[in-house]
Amino acid sequence: MANDTIALLSHIGIERADFFGYSIGGGIALEIAIKHPSIVCKLVVATPITTSDGFHPGVLAGIEALQPEHLAGSPFEEEYTRTAPKPQDWPTLIAKTRQLDREFVGWSPEGIASIKAPTLLIAGDSDIVRPEHVVEVFRLLGGGVPGDNVGLPIAQLAVLPGTTHITLVERADWLVSMITEFLDAPRPS
Repeated sequence: MANDTIALLSHIGIERADFFGYSIGGGIALEIAIKHPSIVCKLVVATPITTSDGFHPGVLAGIEALQPEHLAGSPFEEEYTRTAPKPQDWPTLIAKTRQLDREFVGWSPEGIASIKAPTLLIAGDSDIVRPEHVVEVFRLLGGGVPGDNVGLPIAQLAVLPGTTHITLVERADWLVSMITEFLDAPRPS
C-alpha cells in the first residue's frame, strides 16, 4: 500500500508531502518514511505499532477472531458503507485486515531510527498499542530527552486520555488542533 501511495503521488505530480496515518494507515506512513524518505516532509502516526509485540497481549488473537458482525454499527463499518464502491464487500475487508495483521512483520529499530522527518506519534491511553511500545518508538526517533537542556527533538508524543483505538476517531477536535500545530510549526533546529 505504501508503494501504491507513492505511485499515486508521482502520477499526480506531488514530489513531497506531509503524511498522516492511523492504524494500518500508520504502518503505511512509516513504510513510506523508511523506504521513501525524500518524499516525506512531516509524519504523523496514530497508533504507531512497529512490531507485533507492540500490541497489547491478546489483541492479535482478538483480531484473528474478528467477524464482520462484531463491528456492526461501528464508525469503521458506517464509513465503509458510506464510501465503498461495493459496500457488500465489508466481510472481504475484514478478512483482508485479519490476513494483514497475521502477516505483519514490522520494522527493525534501525529502520525506525532512520526516519529523519519530524514525527508526531499519537496513541490513546487505552489503545491496542502498549504505551511502553509507543515510548520506545518515540525514543528511537530521538524523543524522550530533556528538551530544556538539549533542545526539543524532531519527534513529539501525544497520549490521549480516556481514548481507545476505536474512540480515537472521536477525538477530532484534539487531533486537528495538535496535528495542525505540528504541521504548521517550523522544523526544530
